[in-house]
Amino acid sequence: MKRSRLLSATVAWPTCALGAWSAAWLTGRCSPDDVIEALAESADRHLLHWPDGGVAGAEQNSPATGSANGVLDLLALLRPARRLVVRLPSTGDPQGLPPHVATSAALGAGEVLLVDDAAGAGTLALVPEFAADTADPPFVTCTWSAYRYDATLDLGHLVSAGPSAGDLEYELRQAVREATTIIGGLGGRRSADASDLRTELAALTSRHRVALPPHLLDARSTRLIDTAAQVEAIVDLAGARSVEIGDSAGQWDSGDATLRGLQALTRTARAAAVNHTILELLRR
Repeated sequence: MKRSRLLSATVAWPTCALGAWSAAWLTGRCSPDDVIEALAESADRHLLHWPDGGVAGAEQNSPATGSANGVLDLLALLRPARRLVVRLPSTGDPQGLPPHVATSAALGAGEVLLVDDAAGAGTLALVPEFAADTADPPFVTCTWSAYRYDATLDLGHLVSAGPSAGDLEYELRQAVREATTIIGGLGGRRSADASDLRTELAALTSRHRVALPPHLLDARSTRLIDTAAQVEAIVDLAGARSVEIGDSAGQWDSGDATLRGLQALTRTARAAAVNHTILELLRR
């Protein structure tokens, strides 16, 4: 199995899973095993890495079944957390993160979990990076790099500065219409092509869907996450197939901007839904 295929078979956005399920664990609503199980959807093994101090927890040569150790290292690091915030930045959209090596890493990964742990040494940032090993059996490793910002970030402002959940839900409904138009440029004429397209879209949608803890089921957050997953699956497939939007070079450029805009919207909506869940869990 190729590395790219191995990675695409895992669930995306481990920061969302770690943030939401850790909040449930911190408030006594689930056990460490539940967090381990949630993160196992993203990778077979998890490692905690301090860029200035090497790897903690499970060793690089440990078997794929050693994922629990790395997650327990993460939970030990998160135990004193007072607030957890997910950011899903992308090129040109740092989502309020200041210039710093942690922000550069977050932009490269497309996600970061920010932690206010009252350590007094600046906000903690956890950035995941995936690697696939085609050993027998094949497995995926997620290495979490831990950084400290030079100062404590205002996590409350980072969350409140974004669009409201109602506005995001409206924008996503509009995005679904645009995505539906894009689908028309993806499918083939043969029924087999259409079947393959449906299969690929279903797999990508499942990959982008974040499973929230069942302890706080908020209908709007669930809708935001599900709709964002559907739209981003279409954007991913359009990018992979280099679908042409429009009939001229100028329109194609506009089409690229449309895809980038849709992707940015899905990231904002997903982060907002997860952060709402985290906030509600931690305040109860």
